[in-house]
Amino acid sequence: MGRLGQLGVLRRLYGNIVIPEGVLEEVAGDAERPGATEVKNGVDEGWIIVRKVGVPPILNRAGAVGVDGEVLALAKRDALPLLTNDRVLAALARAQGVTVKWLTQAVIEAVAQRMLSGSEARALLRDLVRSGLRVRSEVLAEVVHLIDRSATAAK
Repeated sequence: MGRLGQLGVLRRLYGNIVIPEGVLEEVAGDAERPGATEVKNGVDEGWIIVRKVGVPPILNRAGAVGVDGEVLALAKRDALPLLTNDRVLAALARAQGVTVKWLTQAVIEAVAQRMLSGSEARALLRDLVRSGLRVRSEVLAEVVHLIDRSATAAK
């Protein structure tokens, strides 16, 4: 969402966003990277909260290394849901008892809560896919269906 300049949707949906230091370094460490300015601004404004977290060896052994390990360790330690589009990270998180939410679910929720219209959500989904979000075709079809159903119910 950050590389599309759409972190504001997540802010309106969830209030604060909590990230580990590694995510901040990865995203905002390169000012030319898409989304870097939006993340830095979010941190400066206080709605993106950065927390220090160590990755326990058990998570490393399970395959959660680097920034993914930090994200999972933070979600587990602070009992936070993990928002991702990474199937492997989602599986690791579930194995650790962490609640996982897909990025596409957040888009559907934004429609259900009238933060996005159906057409805005479909355009956002299209832009996410064009920017690299990998979604199986049958999942994409279901997400579009749920967006349309949520948009109809929200009227």
